[in-house]
Amino acid sequence: MHITLNGESRHIAPGQTLRDLVLSMNLDPAVVVAELNSDIVPGTQFVATVLRDGDRLELLSFVGGG
Repeated sequence: MHITLNGESRHIAPGQTLRDLVLSMNLDPAVVVAELNSDIVPGTQFVATVLRDGDRLELLSFVGGG
């Protein structure tokens, strides 16, 4: 199935959760903000959010530094 991730088409496995996707990208879910189909998904809901064909997802991660 396909989703749009940060403006680019991406193939993912059926049944994959938002948390699965974030981890597969080597990102820390604790520092990622997700917008799924124009709605913000709280980090506590990543594990329960199953991605579906045609979803539009934007991921932002925060990094510290100076």
